[in-house]
Amino acid sequence: MAVLLPDASSIDRWAIDKTNLENVMNMYGFNTTFYIAPETVEGAGQQVDQLKTAINGGAKYIVLTAIDYKKINESGLLEQHPDVKVVCHDRFVLDNPRIAYFSSTDTREIGRMQAVFLLNHFHSTGASSMTIEILEGPDTDVNAKNYYEGAMELLKKYIDSGALVVKSGKKDYLQVKSDSWNIADGKKAMQDRLASYEVGERPDMILAANDNMAQGAIDALTDAGITDMPVITGQDNTPMGQANIKNGKQTMTIEKNLKDMAYNTAMIINSLISKSPVHASQSIYGIPVFYSKTSLMTIDSY
Repeated sequence: MAVLLPDASSIDRWAIDKTNLENVMNMYGFNTTFYIAPETVEGAGQQVDQLKTAINGGAKYIVLTAIDYKKINESGLLEQHPDVKVVCHDRFVLDNPRIAYFSSTDTREIGRMQAVFLLNHFHSTGASSMTIEILEGPDTDVNAKNYYEGAMELLKKYIDSGALVVKSGKKDYLQVKSDSWNIADGKKAMQDRLASYEVGERPDMILAANDNMAQGAIDALTDAGITDMPVITGQDNTPMGQANIKNGKQTMTIEKNLKDMAYNTAMIINSLISKSPVHASQSIYGIPVFYSKTSLMTIDSY
């Protein structure tokens, strides 16, 4: 079998996923080949080549974390090899009937958790209105839009009523998505939002999809001479995110139980190999899904 993952050059959690998956695959006794590619445009093409290599090499079971799910679909590889069973790990490959299972977290719930945190802060201040800006991930990752949609389920009515003011006017997903998950693209997005503010002014709150987007926002705000950071959300509980929270630069993050996710992924593969499919209690896009746990982390968590 084969496991295809992004490398850790953009998001360091992928190194943790690789270690966790190696450990649990070894526990099951699977003969596993790992393929790693950078989370870039070129890396997305490299991952398609890796998928082709794995399939041509005889892999019948594949764990896939897509760098760009659209490139996977465009390749047609999964449709050409219906005997190959694919389990998506963390990220879903949308619009592809060849996906057997999905092992992830409830991505919409993560967005809701971030939104609830921001709304709790808003209500706790007693303010009649606050400013907010939104930094989401790229549309090459289905999760990014799910985070956004989960958050907007709760934030939209506050934005529509004027209680939360988006001074940049950028509210729709296509307006708030970044070019990638890279910190530099998060910074570029935040610099774009700050153009709608006076010099030295900043939003009260920032809905940042993950710790990289949060770091990008912090970098842009720092370059603009702002030292009093707004309330900033995050996700992944990275060492960088933890340091930012401890230093008062980031306010919260969401921790995914990556060991739990790896175990779910391996358990699914084992069930497919043994031809005793497990029955998931939930589905997403019609595909059975197993969710791992998430936890909200603040400075009190460390």
